[in-house]
Amino acid sequence: MTPLKIFEAALNGTPAPRIPIFCNLFDQGARELGMTQREYYAKGEHVATGQLKLRERYGYDNVWSLFYVGREAELFGCREILYAENGTPNVADFVIQTYDDIAKLEVPNDITDHPLWAETAQCLKILGREVGETHPICAYVTASTTLPAVSYTHLRAHETVLDLVCRLLLEKKKKYSRE
Repeated sequence: MTPLKIFEAALNGTPAPRIPIFCNLFDQGARELGMTQREYYAKGEHVATGQLKLRERYGYDNVWSLFYVGREAELFGCREILYAENGTPNVADFVIQTYDDIAKLEVPNDITDHPLWAETAQCLKILGREVGETHPICAYVTASTTLPAVSYTHLRAHETVLDLVCRLLLEKKKKYSRE
């Protein structure tokens, strides 16, 4: 039974020889390939190769098409990512610097039109070709309705001065959710 079939059995509640084993190894792919984080995440081919090597080395059931979460900030106009030697890349250039920046924030209609998407698509293509019929390929999406609401709730609980910022972001989110 392939890992994909084992995963399907778990989803359907049918018998399988074992439970599926999912492992969340992301940035470790750079080390596996002897690359810096910047080099690794520059190409979808590198991320796919890193995922395949990690899965082969440790024997778990899935692969990830995941880059770094700051990648989403780049889709909104972030111009700089901070690459750490031993850690996850993070946002170094905040798109929202002032209250007025919230009103100027442009939500992409289709992220697949953005040049950065090409590397994600390449990663997915390679993973699909190599293990798509035998292993689950995991991805992620940060829901537009999740982050502003969670942040707003968190900030409201502490009654910080950032309530206004969160209210403005929440209103912006509502606008795009209706469209």
